[in-house]
Amino acid sequence: MLLKEVTVRLIEEPERGRFDEELATKHYLKNAHAVGRVLRYVAEYRGQWVALLMFNSAAYHLKLRDRWLHWVVSQVAQRRHLIGQNSRFLVLAAPGKWPNLASLLLKLVCARLPNDWQEHFGYPVLAVETFVDPQRFRATCYKAAGWEPLGSTEGHERNWQDFYTDCRHPKELWVHPLSATALEQLRAPELSLALVEPTRPLPPACPVATGQLNCLYDCFRLYMTELRKRKGLRHKLAGCLTIIALASAAGCKGPHAIGQFAQGLNHGQRRRLRCWPRSGRPREFDVPGERTLRRLLKRVDPEELKAVLVRWMQQADPTPAKVIHVDGKVVKNADPAPARSTTAAPSTQPVEPCEIPVELQKPKADKALTLVNFQTTDQRLIDQIAVPRDTNEEAAVAAHFPKMDLTGVCITTDAAHLTKANCRQLTQNNGAEFFLFLKANQPTALAKAEQLLPGKVPPSGHHAG
Repeated sequence: MLLKEVTVRLIEEPERGRFDEELATKHYLKNAHAVGRVLRYVAEYRGQWVALLMFNSAAYHLKLRDRWLHWVVSQVAQRRHLIGQNSRFLVLAAPGKWPNLASLLLKLVCARLPNDWQEHFGYPVLAVETFVDPQRFRATCYKAAGWEPLGSTEGHERNWQDFYTDCRHPKELWVHPLSATALEQLRAPELSLALVEPTRPLPPACPVATGQLNCLYDCFRLYMTELRKRKGLRHKLAGCLTIIALASAAGCKGPHAIGQFAQGLNHGQRRRLRCWPRSGRPREFDVPGERTLRRLLKRVDPEELKAVLVRWMQQADPTPAKVIHVDGKVVKNADPAPARSTTAAPSTQPVEPCEIPVELQKPKADKALTLVNFQTTDQRLIDQIAVPRDTNEEAAVAAHFPKMDLTGVCITTDAAHLTKANCRQLTQNNGAEFFLFLKANQPTALAKAEQLLPGKVPPSGHHAG
């Protein structure tokens, strides 16, 4: 009787945070990461969440699956989009009280998945796959729902496109066609037009004119240290870093998007960036691939890269900065910065009392990388710091102010940095001015301001916009 009232639906956008939190805390993989195109489902019983399921784009290369579908190498890339992968399945209901719940949910989701995929991505999905860890599960629910085992994988894990590492942990591959004709369609010599993947959007255009590419390239060439071995080196460090910088300026997010941006560069731009010439084609050049760019980014010294970019921006705009805005950003999927060194020599400057409440001084950078940019109103980078994992943005900025030359500069930032120590440091030691925004998220400081300032001075009283 309980199962008759169970329903499955796609989550709403406001529910995304709760969905990810449940997976991150209760699923054995401890994360809600997904690749490619993603659909997230929740199963409910009278409004109560009883299970979570996530489907996303299929694995790039699976010999067992491709052999099952009779695909040759050339067909894999053309038809892979018609396969969905059940990457997460978490039952929240109490075990033992909901018999057959998991297999029922798989049937309910698979019944609606083709239409949902069509509605969101413009084409249907014809079959699904999943990986089952035999050390943890026996795949009973998949077997009961009509899924078919194809065997064990080789134990390789994909780190990025076309690059795998041996994790020595094979998993069982299970598959399931979503209709009676699905296998016939997937194995057909030619796909019908309705099943062809819609054209993906083209990568963004290069934001800098071809004739101006030499400036940034020369800056990287002169001031960046090449840490790679020269033997077998094809793509120059300066060219790779210039491509990464241009792609970031064009709005690309992540190495995959940067790799696509590089492929979109014309051969005139590639020649300006000293890309590798193609054999027998004197006017054509190869750009670095995604794997090359990923490996390079792991080896580059971030402090050296920051210094070069600051130098280049200063050369492009030597006007002295009058206003510098301090803004912190959290970088997704990046490890937090190392903790502060306990062996650092103590400062000879007197330590100002800190008015930040103790509960707000706790580390906020221990789960993700937080970068603080010091930039002008026209987005010119003056400096940048990474917040150590054992502290927070406010403390890191306070420690960095004494190292900066801010004479005659006005600093703007949010209310979190509004402390007597910071204001005294800026005015008396740095010779700067400050314009700090005070809002209700700093109730103690706001109450003091409203008490001490005249009624006609913000933030006291009511003021016309």
